[in-house]
Amino acid sequence: MPDVSDDKGLPDTGMAASERPDGDRQTLEIAQEFASVGVVREEVGSVRVRTVTDVFDSVVPVTLRAEAIEVTRHRIDREVDAAPEPRIEGELTIIPVVEERAVVVTRLFVTEEIHIRRKVEEETVELPVSLQRQRAVVERFDPDGAPRPAQPGDEPDATS
Repeated sequence: MPDVSDDKGLPDTGMAASERPDGDRQTLEIAQEFASVGVVREEVGSVRVRTVTDVFDSVVPVTLRAEAIEVTRHRIDREVDAAPEPRIEGELTIIPVVEERAVVVTRLFVTEEIHIRRKVEEETVELPVSLQRQRAVVERFDPDGAPRPAQPGDEPDATS
């Protein structure tokens, strides 16, 4: 209930001004103001970010390697007690070939050796390839959809 008092600050007795014995006027406070603050969202523009993939040709050095096998036969004709095992001497693999010969006694003879030598050749060639790189494009628009000028930071650095 509103605070009611007379001009002299006396409390209200609930009687109208004509009912008060002294005939003084009364003041009735009926309104009070309050302040409030609100936020209104307003569109001032928009931003669109898209990625663009550029394809460019480049030359990439590639090392090609080819291996060739050279096989040669060497006549030995040497008697041995047991069949020798294949052996490796550096880049050369030697595979003995044996045969049995009938004599008064059976003996083993190495009739030949097969020598296998590995030859490795390397060659560097340049092959054309297509590479891809993506970049981001930032476009700004006014509320009515008209493009706005670019701002710092919209375009990526040329070094990146």
